[in-house]
Amino acid sequence: MNNSNYFLGIMTAIVGLMMLLAAESMVQILVIVLGISAILNAGFILAAVAPLSADKTFKTECYIRAVVGIIVGLACVVIPIRVAEFAWQTLVYVFAIYSLLAALVEIPIALTLRKDGIPAKRYALEIAASLALSVILFALPSSFGFTIIRIGGALLLLAGAAITFLAWKNRDIIADDAIVRDE
Repeated sequence: MNNSNYFLGIMTAIVGLMMLLAAESMVQILVIVLGISAILNAGFILAAVAPLSADKTFKTECYIRAVVGIIVGLACVVIPIRVAEFAWQTLVYVFAIYSLLAALVEIPIALTLRKDGIPAKRYALEIAASLALSVILFALPSSFGFTIIRIGGALLLLAGAAITFLAWKNRDIIADDAIVRDE
């Protein structure tokens, strides 16, 4: 294993520790990251998904989903910088509703792609992930949501420790100018 695995393990553990110790701040960071991901996803839909079918309804659904994604994404990135804590809670709910609606809009898109013979498994996974994300986001502002964040932080901390340990355990051993690999 190379040094990047050490870095990955240490960074994963640090993020997990931050989630354990500062769950409220992690929600704020999560809102901004989700906003950026919504903008990137909208760009992907416009650039890669919309051209896949010539169906006018399909293209309209893609454009609507992309425009809403850009608007919600920009709101999640810009508003928290300008407004206090109320905005965080509101944006968590807004993004949860957006994720739910995005999943519902994605269903006919995936069905059209499947009908046109284009593999739609990725879109089915995206629908499931959007639904799961909306459920988690609806729970976030409550104490249950912070418990979810802390559990995720503990799991990331353990995963980071495991990655670092495996990187150390599987390292190359140099003996007398020769590399000995333990296989």
